[in-house]
Amino acid sequence: MINLRKVVLYIAMSLDGYIAGKDDDLSFLNDFDSLSLVHTSYEALMNQIDTILLGRKTYDWIKAHSAWPYQGLKTIVFSSKPQSIEEGVMTDESPKTIVSHLKNEVGKDIWLIGGGRLVQSCLDDDLIDEMIIAITPHLLGEGTKLFSTHQKQFSLTNVQHEKDLVLLSYERKKV
Repeated sequence: MINLRKVVLYIAMSLDGYIAGKDDDLSFLNDFDSLSLVHTSYEALMNQIDTILLGRKTYDWIKAHSAWPYQGLKTIVFSSKPQSIEEGVMTDESPKTIVSHLKNEVGKDIWLIGGGRLVQSCLDDDLIDEMIIAITPHLLGEGTKLFSTHQKQFSLTNVQHEKDLVLLSYERKKV
């Protein structure tokens, strides 16, 4: 049986490629919370997944700013200093090891939430099957970059927009 689970990067970034501004500031995203494109794409993603992957800084940021929004989803947090967490598992294993296990399990797709270092590690190991990237019209100039210089090729599968927000969908290019 061929397993069709995919790792999906669903993330927002500024026009100049930052997923967070200086001091992890995400205020550049505030103007877009009310857009129907944001709600419908997020709902579609949530129906598509049963597992989330995130880095320690992203996990800590979410915990500091809200109640845990991902109840019922298998949660794996990557950290160099793992500890016990209520929401799932924190591990120092490599994303490659974890994703290879997950892809061999029966289940829905896997959402790669971020942050930047985890995304880059997953790109380095060719683990991302699909990317859905919301691009805001902001130039932040500094912060956390989504991508560092890296050669990979993806195929554009969909373009949507609402007001000043553009949502680009890509699939990993088949070699």
